[in-house]
Amino acid sequence: MPTSERPEGSVSRRSMLRLGALAGASTLLGTIPGIANAASPDISHGSRSLPQVALTFHGAGDKAMAQKLLAILKSTQTPVTVFAVGAWLKADTSIASQILADGHDLGNHTMNHLQSKTLGAAKLDSEISGCAKELISLIGNHGKFFRPSGTQYSTPLIRKTALKYGYKKCISYDVDSHDYQDVGKAAVIKNVMSSVKNGSIISLHFGHQDTIDALPTLITQLHARGLKPVTLSTMLGTI
Repeated sequence: MPTSERPEGSVSRRSMLRLGALAGASTLLGTIPGIANAASPDISHGSRSLPQVALTFHGAGDKAMAQKLLAILKSTQTPVTVFAVGAWLKADTSIASQILADGHDLGNHTMNHLQSKTLGAAKLDSEISGCAKELISLIGNHGKFFRPSGTQYSTPLIRKTALKYGYKKCISYDVDSHDYQDVGKAAVIKNVMSSVKNGSIISLHFGHQDTIDALPTLITQLHARGLKPVTLSTMLGTI
């Protein structure tokens, strides 16, 4: 039938076939969660309706400084999430079990903390898988979460590779303390408290004295604002 004579609302055979193909592809993707999840955005915060925040630490640096920071968290009964660098875990094989024993979450932050966005597929694969294998050897699993190193946000290649090793989502953050720039205790506290809100995921680092100095006051101020620090497992559940 010519287009000009086709009744209003009718669909051509070609259009029907096209719609059928799209529906089939959609159904297929729906049955393979990994493919769908690989295209999803990073998680940068939790629920905005709950007065919770997640302190997330990039795990690397001096062992003695790490112990000072963990001691503060233990004394204040503050649960956090540590994204550990595989080489850091390998250099101190007892710290992974200590982190878990203290009630914290432990996740993958790549093997050597390279700039993830700049890596080719093979190197990125080895960075993510290397840390996953280190975690498995130390704690029996690949860790609960993954955060790419050297970048706040992932890329399609990063998400696809992370998914290959069991990490369905990449964890970003919405509050950056900038403590890795050694900006001073007061600036670390201000950078967090000026931006934090319900559900915020806060980026912090092991291995920096400013973080150690700022942490007790930061925890006190968060509680004073009615914001309870929790692990990502508590905030996000199973993802």
